[in-house]
Amino acid sequence: MSANSEPAADGNGWLTPLLMTLAVQSAASFLIRLPPVVAPILFLDRGLDSTAIGYLSGIGMVGSMAFLLMGAPLMARVGSVRTLQLGLAGGAIGVALIAVPSPALLVAGVFLMGLGYGPSVPASSDILRRAAPQDRQALLFSIKQSGVPIGGMLGGALLPPLIGLGGLAACLVASGIVALAVAACIEPVRKRIEPGEAGGAPLTLRSFISADNLTVPIRVLMSTGGLVWLSLSGLTLAVSQGVWLAFLVTILVERLGMSLVAAGTLFAIMQAAGIVGRIALGWVSDRIGSASVTLKATTALSALCTLILALIGPETSWALLVALSVVAGATVTGWNGVQVAEVARLSPPGLVREASAGATLLLFSGYVVGPAIFALFVASSGSYTGPLYAVAALTAASILLPGGTRPRERITPPGSDNSPAPPER
Repeated sequence: MSANSEPAADGNGWLTPLLMTLAVQSAASFLIRLPPVVAPILFLDRGLDSTAIGYLSGIGMVGSMAFLLMGAPLMARVGSVRTLQLGLAGGAIGVALIAVPSPALLVAGVFLMGLGYGPSVPASSDILRRAAPQDRQALLFSIKQSGVPIGGMLGGALLPPLIGLGGLAACLVASGIVALAVAACIEPVRKRIEPGEAGGAPLTLRSFISADNLTVPIRVLMSTGGLVWLSLSGLTLAVSQGVWLAFLVTILVERLGMSLVAAGTLFAIMQAAGIVGRIALGWVSDRIGSASVTLKATTALSALCTLILALIGPETSWALLVALSVVAGATVTGWNGVQVAEVARLSPPGLVREASAGATLLLFSGYVVGPAIFALFVASSGSYTGPLYAVAALTAASILLPGGTRPRERITPPGSDNSPAPPER
């Protein structure tokens, strides 16, 4: 079977791929959430302003986008599972660079962590699209995507205490070990999930930076109208999600005067609620048979949560903050699984990886632009309130975008197993 073929599995053949992709997603998310969780201590140690976390989060997403643009030849050559392992190893190297007290290496490390996170959606989508039964696609994709809040929850719950016990160095070492351990543990199941050789074209610098390769994700995205609108909706939702994930701990510490441990606890609560929320939204989407309706309802609640975040202050009760964290976890961070499953469903035949890369590229651009512009507005206005109002309005506006339609045409990426043979010369 080609590594990028259509779904064919039935029975319980989906369980091992699901558990494997869930473990990888959790570990990759644990790494990518490290900078915002430890930002107050990390930036104090490096002499940086706290609002710089918006720029640093954006740099991580730029790394992920670089993979989404250029990573197709690697996935075609080594297969989706091996690509996920390489991503985790790259993320661990990024953590090692962050440990060195140098602003340049901090930027390089975060970029490399983002680059390693890049395969988590397209490679995992390829694996699950082939393994998941049609009537459980949204649910299983949502369970896999629950690895994002699982990683964030573990980051919020474990990293601040680790800093307290062993300092920043102990926190970084533990994070790198997590990534490498997961990469090693999935090796025994790799050939069971991808029994055949990937067999893509040999990897060269030209294969990564050629115009054909760089434009494939966008061309596949544009080939299906529904994918374009779905991806634009994901872009606006990602702006809100990116701001919450990058700034929640900092807002709670600076605006409400909380300790890092208390703010990290609320961050962990939000991530835990996101686990339940993603799975529940996937189940609802499969149950009602409409990802579009599920996403629009979730979007409305996400906008409301951001509006409430703009209004809280030092007098806000702990119970209300916990409730807000729970609802935001289920909505602001809960829509991704349904969106990723719908992207896979609408993808042209045989191009799940490429379509997922294109859609995720737009989504990640929201993670880059959102926190960066938010940081600029906060710095210029001296307040979080106005920028949060703007994010809430943008989130609500995405409700107006239309739903998806079925794919219209097939595009074959260069250098893949599915490429047509070149003409005889």
